[in-house]
Amino acid sequence: MKKKGFTLIELLAVIVVLAIIALIATPIVMNVISNASKGAAERSADNYVKAVETLIATKRLDGEPVEDGTYTIGTDGNLSFGDVELNGTKPSGGSIKIENGQVVKENTSIKVGDYTVTFEDGVASVKELVKLLDVCNYQSLPGEENTIGSEYLCDLGDGDRTFYVLEAGTSSKPATLILEGNYDTTTQSWCASGMNNSCNADGLSAKLDDIAENVWTKLDRSQIGIPSAEQIMVADGKEADAYLDTPNLDSEWLYSYPTYGGWSDPTPPYGYWTSRADANHTQKAWCVNNDGLVGVDLVDDGDLYGTRPVIMLSI
Repeated sequence: MKKKGFTLIELLAVIVVLAIIALIATPIVMNVISNASKGAAERSADNYVKAVETLIATKRLDGEPVEDGTYTIGTDGNLSFGDVELNGTKPSGGSIKIENGQVVKENTSIKVGDYTVTFEDGVASVKELVKLLDVCNYQSLPGEENTIGSEYLCDLGDGDRTFYVLEAGTSSKPATLILEGNYDTTTQSWCASGMNNSCNADGLSAKLDDIAENVWTKLDRSQIGIPSAEQIMVADGKEADAYLDTPNLDSEWLYSYPTYGGWSDPTPPYGYWTSRADANHTQKAWCVNNDGLVGVDLVDDGDLYGTRPVIMLSI
């Protein structure tokens, strides 16, 4: 008995039908995945707010009330007044406003994965973050992308600027890149509101607000920050808390740069501030000097140090 197979035309018809189904189904599937990711980011942000309020209440019971103000969320999800205990995905950036022991959601922005979560009337709203290759071009040796010290050329709204990878990114955590030097030749006090480092670097934050609003307009404000002393230490191959020993840095790109107060420049700024307050002196914060020494200085001193921003971009 002769067996009958499919003709070429029949096979082509099946392939065309399958291709049409794939074209229809793929966007639907991708949309479902995207909505699920956004929903997860919303839930993580809501849980983080509750965890912060729990931490504030615990501090109050321990006789350590948290002052009102806006606090920067560290890349590890913690805040300057304590570690936030949270099961699941922790934020890696953003800021959170506290008044009377409560989080003011309308003035809070939380970066979770590839998204920024803000709130309107208490309801979470999710915005996808700008990705690394959207605004930056890789400049270093092939195969070294997303490694500490690798170089990128980034246009964030004011033309190409050189950045170095300060902290490598992962699938769930953005890469942190540090600007080649201080943002400009101006000096900046760590605090704008006095001599107590509980101000949470509001002087530097105001500078970044201006940059985000008027210059680096391609990025969300939550993607622009100040490097932490811990990040600087790890990038230099040291332990995260090595800054406590006021060390000298070995990696020149972390302190020596060609413009805006480089080590050979006799005019200020003579280095840059980090985001870390000095736990042992309420009037001081940690900074990096242009000779590579990591030390502390008075937070209201606006004549010596500049602002060297970092940007956080999804890979």
